[in-house]
Amino acid sequence: MNWLARLVLCFALLSPAIALRADDSALAIGSIVENDLRAGETRSYTLTALALTIVSIRVEALDEQLDPQFELIDASGELLAANDDFAYPATLDALVQAFVLPKTSAYTLTISGVGESAGAYRLHVLPGFDILARRDLAMSSQDWQVAHSDAPVSFGASSLLSVDMTGFGASAVIVGRRFPARRDFYFEVAFDFVSAVNNWQLGLAFRFQSPENYQRLLLSKAGYWRLERVTGGVVEPLDDWATHPAIVPGATDFRLGVLVAGQHIDVVYDGQVIDSAWDAQATEAGEVGIAMMTDETFGGLLSFAVLEAQMTVPTRLAEPVIPQRLLTRPAYLMAHDLARQQLAEGFGEIKVSLADSVVHSNRAGVTRVPIASELAFAQFALGARVKLEKRLAGNGGCGIVFHFNNAEYYTLAYVTADGDFGVSRREGAGFDPGIYGQREPLTDSTLQLLLIVSDEVIHFYLDEVYAGSLPSQPRIGSLGSAVVNYEAVESACQFADLWLLSYDE
Repeated sequence: MNWLARLVLCFALLSPAIALRADDSALAIGSIVENDLRAGETRSYTLTALALTIVSIRVEALDEQLDPQFELIDASGELLAANDDFAYPATLDALVQAFVLPKTSAYTLTISGVGESAGAYRLHVLPGFDILARRDLAMSSQDWQVAHSDAPVSFGASSLLSVDMTGFGASAVIVGRRFPARRDFYFEVAFDFVSAVNNWQLGLAFRFQSPENYQRLLLSKAGYWRLERVTGGVVEPLDDWATHPAIVPGATDFRLGVLVAGQHIDVVYDGQVIDSAWDAQATEAGEVGIAMMTDETFGGLLSFAVLEAQMTVPTRLAEPVIPQRLLTRPAYLMAHDLARQQLAEGFGEIKVSLADSVVHSNRAGVTRVPIASELAFAQFALGARVKLEKRLAGNGGCGIVFHFNNAEYYTLAYVTADGDFGVSRREGAGFDPGIYGQREPLTDSTLQLLLIVSDEVIHFYLDEVYAGSLPSQPRIGSLGSAVVNYEAVESACQFADLWLLSYDE
């Protein structure tokens, strides 16, 4: 098999599915399929994927009569993601964006219409974000240009993109002319036939504004990766040389990707998120492309081919897309989840971590116990596991107090034994209306509370399910745990794994 024939074969094997027949049920990352639903009908698809695969799923209604919804379930039957009307009333489409699959599994994706709604739909299962900005399959050298180079760079004569570069410790960047300049995006390139007599470094350039100002991800022949920012021509490491079990040292074919959301950057190797990093400096939109370096000591020829490049971008609305479910993870991982799903901007610094605590009360009202009383917070994310024990009949509950200034000025998130839950702000003698709902009365079980608090809005999740949002305004105050008794009843609230990520500067 000659070089070009092998290249075409590898391209066919590596390229994600772009479209499926209407009767296909097996999905791949990159699939886009159109189908239709009759009233009361459910369609099921199978998505087999590795742990740490980052994916967006969108069901787009092609008929005005259809109000689509979907659920993503793993092989054990656990519901991991679901959505209906991610931005009602602007759209009835269903969307889960930048979701990291927690395990290697054959996932089941079910799609149905709300109520008796029916009609045609388009299903997008895309890497990174939910809008396909460009997928370059032809890889013509005419669509790529050398934006910076310390040594000669040449393009091969084939219809696909092949690149040669020679020099000692020389670096270069080639950018894709047809890719849009965006601040937030996912960009991925499939490399093949990577070769060099000595060491090589190859990867991605992004947010490229000039040869003196851009960011880049480099992978070395030895299997180590590095994130860098180039500012005024000076190279600054964002994350120094590291490796990962998924990386195959010396591999001549692989996919590299970056998901960039504000200050957050995910490093993606062969579809899996292998690490995440932060860049605290504000960065504007820029071009994307390929970065490369030759061996510093011995020099020589670096040669490679590019089979495919693609970019996905997030849906942009006046408000962030609010996930209907958020999986509970350790605080440092939650920081990255919130950033990539654009629910928080910047690096969330862990300011509070409390393994276990208990609050008792037998009187009606809110009984507060300070947490880290010497600290005050304005913008933050907070999670905790809560268990309520009651020894007498009556509606008692547990809560988190935040933005506390005094006994008549604070905000309370709560859940009670009778199933009441919500977030309410106290100002003066009573509580203002806020988020309120009811669920099944509590049994002897542990609940998961999650709050995402900014100057503009408060988001509340109960047992990983979105419970509502409350308009906010800039506030600062201390933190506490609480017993919330609607009447005089003996209640004990156990708090475990309470953490707080501060976004205050």
